[in-house]
Amino acid sequence: MILMVTNLPKEIEYLKVKKAEGQKTLNLIKINSKKYSVINQKYKILYDDEFIFFPLEENNELIEKVIASIENKIEIEIITKLSIINENYKFNSLQDALKGKIPDDYQELIPKSYDLIGNIAIIEFDKFEHIEKSELSNYKKEIAKAITLVNKKIMIVYEKKSEIMGTYRLRDLALLYGENKSETVYKENNCTFKLDVKKTYFTPRLVSERRRVAFSEIKQNELIVDMFAGVGPFSIQIAKNHDVRIYAFDVNPDAYSYLKENVKSNMLKGEVIPYNLNVKDLLKPSDTLDKSLQGKADRIIMNLPEKSIEFIDIACFLMKKSGGFLHFYQFSEKPNPIKRTIELLNKKLNDFNWLIEKIITSKIVKSYSPKAELVGLDLCIRSVNFLRK
Repeated sequence: MILMVTNLPKEIEYLKVKKAEGQKTLNLIKINSKKYSVINQKYKILYDDEFIFFPLEENNELIEKVIASIENKIEIEIITKLSIINENYKFNSLQDALKGKIPDDYQELIPKSYDLIGNIAIIEFDKFEHIEKSELSNYKKEIAKAITLVNKKIMIVYEKKSEIMGTYRLRDLALLYGENKSETVYKENNCTFKLDVKKTYFTPRLVSERRRVAFSEIKQNELIVDMFAGVGPFSIQIAKNHDVRIYAFDVNPDAYSYLKENVKSNMLKGEVIPYNLNVKDLLKPSDTLDKSLQGKADRIIMNLPEKSIEFIDIACFLMKKSGGFLHFYQFSEKPNPIKRTIELLNKKLNDFNWLIEKIITSKIVKSYSPKAELVGLDLCIRSVNFLRK
């Protein structure tokens, strides 16, 4: 059972002034505090029949300075009262939301980044063996709650408990905050994607890369193969902007189910045809789809960075022998990850009598680990056996 982290009322200091002096007080505070306000906006301003109570920040030095500058101009009193949380307050950062919740010695716990997918946040913690387990658990829940305060659309927070595993590229997630509901709707580049973060692989960190590919120079009526489509972020965004036909494959039946639903829910210029299939099966003699796709693809997307290189035979099987575009993604070790990726890919293509005709784009898409980068290549490839006229 997950214990919800709540903002319990607590006693804080208030500036007490007569109602008739409320606006004058605010004006004097603004003039005398300059850049930093002494009014704590995390809590509501309170009222009774005669007085207004302004909640004060926990900054004694600043408060004393401001009070000293206004106490001769207006009748004021500092009192302690039970606070009421201002639910509309927008925190600027996790550090801001966690003030007084995480000891200074444990600030390293606060993550520098996390994934936001619809109304779900997914967070990862490093190992903190020096912190007692129950204490660490409480701090994690405080951080999870803080994420929902900083990001108002976030209702649920999960912690990554494992690396990506298995054929379906899933990872273990543990609930830290909110309801244990892992299905959500994510919006990206004018498209919507329904998905389940526990049952499908999805990363929001490729938003710029997917937009770049979707808005690239793709010709009308291209036949495109998305070999590892997932819930459809590449396929659907391309078809949203181009009149093309895309064959979108994924081996995960849950991803395939969401892919079909997402194709229907987005208004597309082109056509996306989903298949629940391991693309390796296209090489089986019994497969009938191979006859309609063999040697027909104008463009292929290979976004399976752990294993893309293992599917080059399928890409060569599907691509037009005269040549086509390949969007290839691979995790590569440092140093020189781009060079390593190009050399590895070129060698593998040569094994099947194909070659890189032109490198259009080669880039590090994002950092993957201290030792590796995610490399993205846009290439023109063609069969060595194809003779250009």
